[in-house]
Amino acid sequence: MSAHVGGAVVRRAGRGPGVRVSLLLAGVAAVVVYALGDLISGGLLYDGYSFRDQAISELSAYGSPVRAVAVTWIALHNLLGIAFGVGIWRSAGASRALRWTAALLIAAAVVTAPLHPFFPMSPRGAEGGLNDTMHLVLTMAFGVCVLGAVTASAVALRGWFRLYAIVSVVVIVVFGALTGPLMSGLATGLPTPWLGGFERVNAYATFAWMVALAVVLARRPDLSRGVPTPEELSADGVREHLPAARTHR
Repeated sequence: MSAHVGGAVVRRAGRGPGVRVSLLLAGVAAVVVYALGDLISGGLLYDGYSFRDQAISELSAYGSPVRAVAVTWIALHNLLGIAFGVGIWRSAGASRALRWTAALLIAAAVVTAPLHPFFPMSPRGAEGGLNDTMHLVLTMAFGVCVLGAVTASAVALRGWFRLYAIVSVVVIVVFGALTGPLMSGLATGLPTPWLGGFERVNAYATFAWMVALAVVLARRPDLSRGVPTPEELSADGVREHLPAARTHR
């Protein structure tokens, strides 16, 4: 019987608030990893790189002196983003909109997983190939997923966060549109003034939204525990679940 009780406790601990909050904080960690990777790769290791005028993807492009470093921190960022999506799902309760937010964020991370390792950009001014086509397609799919996730969060959460999410959507759309006409300069080797700046406003507006969402959800009551299973309630010495069952009716 003690093994039965122990298994019940482990199952409940696995659904505990500490795990949920840790998953949500993975979103904050994802932002930190990206920001540090961007700063170190472009500012310290890539001589002559322009944060204002060069695309973020040029850090991981073929021929980039920091390609290996950039691919590594972007992959870590994606893994943490998936964990964040799981944390949102576990915080959603009965909210379909929050589940959509979680699913779309996870999809965004999965879509971009092969982007930088297998379909990096060609060097600026070089003839484009399949890698550039796939890079563009996957980047667009990523953008759609992120935009959908931010929009869904605005539907799910009221008050100041809804307004914040709406403003985030506007910023992401506007600065995403500003980068479009400049991207052609990468293939032709022409100057791309403010391409990197516009991209980073877009990216870091998304990251600020991630941090805000993580904080809001982490402060909410844990909705992932639910009503205890019959196995847990029947285990000797686990009667403390009974009040929780009444609470979640």
